[in-house]
Amino acid sequence: MQKIVTGLGIVFVFMFAACKKQAPIAGHPYKPNGNIDSFISAMDVSSLSMVLRQGEIFKDEKGNPVTIFPFLKSKGINSLRFRVWVGNDPNYQSDSILKLVNLARKEGLLIWIDLHYSNTWADPGNQQIPKEWDQSNLKNLGADLKSYTERMLQTFNPDMIQLGNEIDGGFLWPKARISDTSAFYSLLRLVSKTTRDFNAQIPIMYHISNYQKADYFYNELDAHGVDYDMIGLSYYPKWHGYNTDSLFQTMDRLHANHGKRVIIAENSYPFTLSWADWTDNVMGWEGDLHPNYPASTNGQYEQVHHLIKGCRNRSFASGYAYWEGTWVAFDGPESKEGSLWENQACFDFAFKALPVLEAFKP
Repeated sequence: MQKIVTGLGIVFVFMFAACKKQAPIAGHPYKPNGNIDSFISAMDVSSLSMVLRQGEIFKDEKGNPVTIFPFLKSKGINSLRFRVWVGNDPNYQSDSILKLVNLARKEGLLIWIDLHYSNTWADPGNQQIPKEWDQSNLKNLGADLKSYTERMLQTFNPDMIQLGNEIDGGFLWPKARISDTSAFYSLLRLVSKTTRDFNAQIPIMYHISNYQKADYFYNELDAHGVDYDMIGLSYYPKWHGYNTDSLFQTMDRLHANHGKRVIIAENSYPFTLSWADWTDNVMGWEGDLHPNYPASTNGQYEQVHHLIKGCRNRSFASGYAYWEGTWVAFDGPESKEGSLWENQACFDFAFKALPVLEAFKP
């Protein structure tokens, strides 16, 4: 998701080594909670680290209280995506997210970890090196990157791992912008190999924000010997246009050319242009909308249903993830530090389930 508020003389042989498949490391068995090879029906629920401090506030369609993870599973969601930031942010540090992961895992949900490799939002315009990491040279930065990736794999033992978030322009700026191909692709090879060495069965995803850049980006990944399993694309009509035929054709082409699974890793849509707190929303006027889908509960359902159906109809195993369907206005109606997403959540302003959740069912 895009940000929501407003000398390389040394060649590292280990970075360039072929990523040979290895058996899982002893003590870290890969035990998926479901069939990772089936359709991934997912939701990013990272904001629950804040929302659930208020307790279980969610309700079903009739207004009856529900426990969020089993309720989402009952709607056909089989995977949950969690973003993780480096450092001590109270909401998205690894300790906070691990509490959610443990609850989700008890419900048999697949765990998709999204490593931002930053102390804050990582997106096409923002890829800051964590302040704790050594930026003096690429070797030291790579050592910190490798160590952190290993630690996160040990912490979460995920069912799938996303290495970087919307890395269209590279990551760990200014050291590894995409224009600095030696640095960028060597670091990607490093984190892929780190993951394979930890557990060769964990699928690796690389994710970009704009599907219209995907052919070039993944051609370059292949040309530079980066090892991965999944292609993740963001699609928001506000930023990426209205032509979903082009989106699906791109997904088909990417799969044909690269032999990878292709997933809509982020999408969402408003059910209203109103608001429930005093925190500015990302989607707030008619110009943000797809012309075929009004900002209504039915418009939200139809947009999501169209995309999920298109993904399910692909001839290859694919998937879809809704971004932040549980980021409701948890902090009260006058909060300026609440949700920027409550009008795109999958629950209304009374925290009651919306029709869009029915779109996830097979």
